[in-house]
Amino acid sequence: MPIVTEKSVLGSNNDEAYLYQLVNLNNKKRYVGVHKGSANDDYLHSSTNVELKKELQEDDFSYEILEYGSYKEMSQREHIILLEADAKNNDEFYNLSNGFPQYNEPDFKKVKNLFDQIKDNFYPKKKEPLSEHENMDALQVRFQNHGDHQKTIAEYVTVARGDTENCFGKGKGLVVVVFEGRGARGSDLRIDGNHSVHGSISSGLAHSINVIRIPYEVNQDFTDLEIRMLANLLNKKNAVARKEMSEQDAIKYVLDNNASGINWNADINVKALKAFGFNGNKGHGKICTILTKAKQLIDSRSKRVDNGLIWIDYSAEQHKTTLSDTADAYKTKTCCVKVMSSGLYRLDRLLEYLRNQNMIKEEIKSLMVIIYHPNTTKKAEWPALITKWKAIQDTFLKGSGFKIDYEVMPSWTKDLSETVE
Repeated sequence: MPIVTEKSVLGSNNDEAYLYQLVNLNNKKRYVGVHKGSANDDYLHSSTNVELKKELQEDDFSYEILEYGSYKEMSQREHIILLEADAKNNDEFYNLSNGFPQYNEPDFKKVKNLFDQIKDNFYPKKKEPLSEHENMDALQVRFQNHGDHQKTIAEYVTVARGDTENCFGKGKGLVVVVFEGRGARGSDLRIDGNHSVHGSISSGLAHSINVIRIPYEVNQDFTDLEIRMLANLLNKKNAVARKEMSEQDAIKYVLDNNASGINWNADINVKALKAFGFNGNKGHGKICTILTKAKQLIDSRSKRVDNGLIWIDYSAEQHKTTLSDTADAYKTKTCCVKVMSSGLYRLDRLLEYLRNQNMIKEEIKSLMVIIYHPNTTKKAEWPALITKWKAIQDTFLKGSGFKIDYEVMPSWTKDLSETVE
């Protein structure tokens, strides 16, 4: 009898395919495969291995469905299992190939190894001038830059009189991690420590910071996905004086991977999220929540959060200057400027401000309002809000000789500082 035991995990009616294995109970040799279709359609295997076909007629086998999912994800899982065992050259497998990858997965073991080397001080820390890092290309794996965290760092550095090496206690200071040669046009790329650099600079007292440099000969084989995974590991929970990885940061990580072809519920995402400090799995806990929310964004095609885009926090040091420069550019003898969050928009405040400025300088007849969005909700609400109040504003100002115009700041930026609407 060929099949003497059967075992299956539960699937759903929406599952496109399943991953299965056949195990010879006499010699423990196995075959791993994937089938697109129902578990009830009498499918057994599609192997061309003559040995497997012969022994299926003679020996006892167990048959087990390991998991269900999309055909793409199940084919990827098959490939990972077979590749790790090198099944095509392994006498414990009937498989004649190692399957075929459906997408390029980050190598978790390689990333974890470099992460451990960094934490174990394999690469030395060296003090470098902050001026060399202020405008360095930087990878940003967070959903947004956090101005409040930069401010906190600045306060600690100020109290420590500019000592970035011991600002959180003796031997507990700020560290930046740089991948040499991986920025634009072969420049260096900062993959960790963005808040540390800008927070230290804004203190006005710091002049140097500890830097760990990963040589190009070491990092050149790291893909963009692997660099992002490493950067997120460096931001994992419970780090000293560090802004922990948030749920939004984790969702962004899943979306970035999805933009590179990796399924939202791929095992590599679950493995990475656990390494980042989140609990649970695909079916429950925080990891389930993160994956579900990422899937909802993918389904709704909210592409503004994926593919390396981060939300601009205009209270963060590097964006505060942009906001100020924009405001200065609109100031003239006849035009005053008001910077306002869309979340705090009030037409009466603007009218009062314009009136007061006109009383100070009679030639001022117009107001340019620089609007920035504090979050995605306020950004989505803005078009309807301004349409309503702009009509009221125009009616109120008609024939007065005064006018109010609006300039809306970009809400998203790419990791290497290119802003988008």
